[in-house]
Amino acid sequence: MSDRGPVSRRETPRPSGARRRPAHRTERAARRRRLRSLWIASAAAIVLLLTRLSMVQVLDAGKYAAYAAGETEQRVALPATRGAIYDRNGNLLAVSVPTVEVVADDFQIAQPLSEARALAPILHVPATRLVPELSRRSGYVVLATNLSPKVASAGEALALNGISYLPTSERTSPDAPLFEPLLGGLNAAGAGVGGIEQMDNQLLAGRPGSEIVPEGPGGVALPSAVHSVVAPHQGSGLVLTIDEPLQVEVTKDLTRAMQLQHAHSGVAVVESVQTGAILAMVDLVAGPHGVIEPAPSNLAVTEVYEPGSVMKLATYSYALRDGVITPETPFRVPYSITIGGYTFYDAEFHPTQTMSASQMLAQSSNVGTIELAHRLGLSQLGAALDAFGFGRTTGLGWPGESAGLLGTPAQWVGSDAGSIPIGTGEAVTPLQILDAYTAVADGGVLRPPHLVAATVGASGRTAPLRIPAGHRVLSPAINREVIPMLEGVVQDGTAVCAAIPGYAVAGKTGTAQVPSPKGYVPGDFNATFVGFVPAQAPRLSAIVTLNHPTIIYGGSVAAPVFQKVMEYALGHFDIAPMGTAVPIPKACTATSGA
Repeated sequence: MSDRGPVSRRETPRPSGARRRPAHRTERAARRRRLRSLWIASAAAIVLLLTRLSMVQVLDAGKYAAYAAGETEQRVALPATRGAIYDRNGNLLAVSVPTVEVVADDFQIAQPLSEARALAPILHVPATRLVPELSRRSGYVVLATNLSPKVASAGEALALNGISYLPTSERTSPDAPLFEPLLGGLNAAGAGVGGIEQMDNQLLAGRPGSEIVPEGPGGVALPSAVHSVVAPHQGSGLVLTIDEPLQVEVTKDLTRAMQLQHAHSGVAVVESVQTGAILAMVDLVAGPHGVIEPAPSNLAVTEVYEPGSVMKLATYSYALRDGVITPETPFRVPYSITIGGYTFYDAEFHPTQTMSASQMLAQSSNVGTIELAHRLGLSQLGAALDAFGFGRTTGLGWPGESAGLLGTPAQWVGSDAGSIPIGTGEAVTPLQILDAYTAVADGGVLRPPHLVAATVGASGRTAPLRIPAGHRVLSPAINREVIPMLEGVVQDGTAVCAAIPGYAVAGKTGTAQVPSPKGYVPGDFNATFVGFVPAQAPRLSAIVTLNHPTIIYGGSVAAPVFQKVMEYALGHFDIAPMGTAVPIPKACTATSGA
């Protein structure tokens, strides 16, 4: 037994010399540790809070200010005035007229009947029609569009709750039927759709502005000053190369020919030879009951067709250029020739005869041209077509312009060696054809056509645009040989109806069947004439095409339209008579309706 008495609990022996720490001191140390940890955590939280507060107040201040502004401010668009469009003489072709759109926030309208009665005399609609509109509870209801700005002034004077008068505009064209395919239009958002309106939309549209308007709860505008305004930038006006009086004359002459010949559609384009400026561009279709009306699009640029013999220009020009022929080179020409299993014919039966190259072109001999193309070779024929711009767009920049369907010599097979030289088995646009002949008229230089002559700034200042540069496709020497051959077409060939009193005319006819997936449409033809005048010092060029005319030949139905259009244009632009003129046969007036 121990002399210390019984042991109540088991204890670990303390080391020799150690002193027992009192319990209260141990508790104080633990408490200090806990307080220190709490202080450190609190300090970290305060530092974190101060850091975040600094970020909110300094670094992110703009973002949160924007959040706040978004709850109390509304950005209202200020539309830019769209630029006007003029012809070369300053005649107005299209303009945006300021209008007003009346809208209602029906959540703010407590008494629909009362406000309807107040608005009815201004909007010129019965109050009974307005009450349901003002009671929809949709938040945005359009009550009227395209109203005069005077309506906005009268309406704002009433100070009706929930009614706003928004500035808009309406695009108008004083002579819409003359220019619809050319000008195009606008969509619901005010952007250009088709035509000049789409081609030069960026210039015409300008830049919209904006203003920030303070709002209270529910979207109610607060009676305070506008916070900021960004003024809209007015769109540029455009001066076109189009001559309105000439456009009127071309439309009249083409309409008369279409009516007389019961044609389904017609295209006529007039160009300035030296610049490539398009002076008139008319696209017409026969609507219901034979009424002639503007085409839905610019057919001269967007629609392709098999043109026929007007394409022979490429074959003859390059044959002259490569020394394969001279204008007097003789050919023995039969009535028909078989190529790749397909037989080609001349338009009228004749026994085998000797013809010069010039005579073959003047009489539009298909067989003679095919024989000439065989001497030239398909590779050079392809090079000729490419040089004159076929197979690619003209450079006009027109929306939806077609490059045509041509292929390459490597892709041509079988009868293509006979069809391609005479303008069948390929598809091109009327403008491509006109540009090729304009290149000959301009001394052998092919240049892109253009429709815009200048821009007009907000101040009214006009800035002329640079005329597109061209490139040479024929030497002056070869070009001087081609022009007399084209004169022969009008003097004693297939286009005597294109003759103009006092002027020498150069050009070419084309007649071709309309293709279909199963071959060609029976009795459906395209008739074309393209040329320039005066022949030896050309100033104007033009093309006329008619689809499905009663008389199918280009020399009989398209050439007379060319004659009337050019006779007017020569006088209109004061171009003096020049060259040896040939008389117009009486039969030509019968087919043109003159």
